[in-house]
Amino acid sequence: FTEKQKVTPMKVQLNKKKINEFSAIYCGQEISAHSGLIWAMKFSPDGKYLASAGEDGVVRIWLVTVDSSCESPNFSLSSHCVKGKHGHKKNKSCYTPVIVPKKAFKIDESPLHEFYGHTAGILDLAWSSSNCVLSSSKDKTVRLWKVGLDGCQGVFHHKNYVTCIQFNPVDENIFISGSIDGKVRIWGVPGKRVLEWADAHDIVTAIAYQPNGQGFIVGCISGTCCFYELNESVLSLNTQVHLHSRKKSSGSRITGIQFFENDSRRVMITSEDSKIHILDGVEIVHKYKGLSKSGCHTSATISSTGKHIVSVGEDSRVYLWDNADDINIQASKQTKSIRSCEHFLSEGISVAIPWSGQATTVVDSENFGSSNFDPLRGEHQKASSKTLDSRRFSVGNWFSMDVSFRGSVTWPEEMLLPHENDEHLCSSNDDDLHQQYQHNKNLNYRALSPAWGLVIVTAGWDGKIRTFHNYGLPVRV
Repeated sequence: FTEKQKVTPMKVQLNKKKINEFSAIYCGQEISAHSGLIWAMKFSPDGKYLASAGEDGVVRIWLVTVDSSCESPNFSLSSHCVKGKHGHKKNKSCYTPVIVPKKAFKIDESPLHEFYGHTAGILDLAWSSSNCVLSSSKDKTVRLWKVGLDGCQGVFHHKNYVTCIQFNPVDENIFISGSIDGKVRIWGVPGKRVLEWADAHDIVTAIAYQPNGQGFIVGCISGTCCFYELNESVLSLNTQVHLHSRKKSSGSRITGIQFFENDSRRVMITSEDSKIHILDGVEIVHKYKGLSKSGCHTSATISSTGKHIVSVGEDSRVYLWDNADDINIQASKQTKSIRSCEHFLSEGISVAIPWSGQATTVVDSENFGSSNFDPLRGEHQKASSKTLDSRRFSVGNWFSMDVSFRGSVTWPEEMLLPHENDEHLCSSNDDDLHQQYQHNKNLNYRALSPAWGLVIVTAGWDGKIRTFHNYGLPVRV
């Protein structure tokens, strides 16, 4: 865009959570990407490209850039519902300080590549670290593409719909595919032939390699997860885990599998019954669950910082959980579901994923600082060069700093933003709000949550891609 990209504030709701980490989420871009439903969307491992595909059978590659053409959000007030002395509810307004980066995540409006060749809808995508892309389709084929090259680089024929694919993480000349025919196939890319296969005796709906490439997990429509091992090129079934739903009305289909980075034991499995399971080996150590009416969750994804889990429910809500492994949430012996989360509504979304790139932008001190930006009025005031220099910092450097409380559910009191019960900190009176802003203006920026700067990209039934950015500091509610 030649004009500044407009941003729209989103209403983020909390469920059984006392700290709002995603206190200022904005909808930025809206791109008409495909004709019809988008079924799959994946970032390249380095976060520089985004691949999307779906009902129209076209694979589109989008270039991710860092751009300054973004309108500064004016999102300074947030309402919290507070109970009064007699149990009556009353609304109080607290400002939400917003830190706007000098340069922000952006997707080029026109695709870098449009790959044609599939004759039916595309169900899954997979990236290699060398920017090759696999696409699996209802046309019973997997096709190979490469960024920078036109046309299809290889076709791999199957006997039925190919539901899921993934490159071997340690050998890009090998990939795995799962199909409706129940077969799991290991393919050699150079020879375009099957090297090994196994029969899961069920419709395969999700698949994931271990980070070391020595095995993989196959998820099935019945809720069964099959753990396979590769020993000297011999494929064998190690064990099975059943994640069946107790409710007859709920499906058990496995919708997504993702291993934790560099950990071949820790894996996250998403199922149709609205639950996300964290397994250590074959033992369930954590469960996450959305709202009671969230319905089936699509494949959940761990953010690049490892601090949050992002998923989308059938209720068109994007769900954001704290990673229990990172914040040491203690599960009970019965491994009860963790329901504390944040969520926001975006009608008709089918996929939601966090950007896989690391934050390397610099906060724009000319838009936010101790004396030059008023979050209540959105006005810019004159600031001394000394103040600007002291407020300028690299988010990339911040992520590498040793901050012991970062991502913790227990924030240092002096680092928290307004508490709803603190009369002198939270008020509908502008003067009080100004005082609170002055009180918090000298916050150590290390108090920023890893949620700050998180970019979530969604795809929808309408074929549109949308971007959401969190620029707010954590707020106690």
